[in-house]
Amino acid sequence: MPVFWTEIYQRHFQKYFQKPFDIQVYHDRAGFALKLATHDWARKGFRVFASMGLADKLFQNEEEDFGEVILFCDVADREVAQLFVNALFFILQHNIPLGSRFAIGFGGADHGFTRRYGKSALYFTRTADDDEKFGQVHKGETVGRVFQAYFITSAEDKFLEDHGADAFEQEFMKQFGGQLTSDERCELLVDKARSKELESRLQELRQKSSKALSVRRSSCV
Repeated sequence: MPVFWTEIYQRHFQKYFQKPFDIQVYHDRAGFALKLATHDWARKGFRVFASMGLADKLFQNEEEDFGEVILFCDVADREVAQLFVNALFFILQHNIPLGSRFAIGFGGADHGFTRRYGKSALYFTRTADDDEKFGQVHKGETVGRVFQAYFITSAEDKFLEDHGADAFEQEFMKQFGGQLTSDERCELLVDKARSKELESRLQELRQKSSKALSVRRSSCV
């Protein structure tokens, strides 16, 4: 019996995010189905939405960059899941390469979600996690990817359009405050003299990361 990418990604996400508390099925106008798993134990104060079925569809279409997409969310707003799924269906319908780093708008200044949180589009890119094992999913010698979506402001969307993805991500990723180096992570485990200092810095980076992932965050440009 063949093993589909959906099953592999489901196990992969459960390894990092624990078992989802909910899985919903959505259909587009053509009848194609996508699942959306909701994980609520992955990060304090956040839910993680993870697509299921996108990788299989893209792989069938022989897309070079294929995989599933995750989205962190810290607001209890039902519209989040629908906006995310609508964007995923738009990607499939318009054959947008997942690895091309792009934004999909969902409304102007008068859109309800935009009025509530100041965000008007979803930006898609590779996951920001520095753990390569999380960003790659293997099936034999074939490698799928984990992509990540972020809600962005209209100003950020315009900056992306005017200056390109490299320039945008340079500004966007500053909000996360960086990561501990490999040497610092080792010192955190073995060097008692520096462990308190590094633990404090790690907590600061986690706080910055949570703020950067927030749907309510300020524009980076």
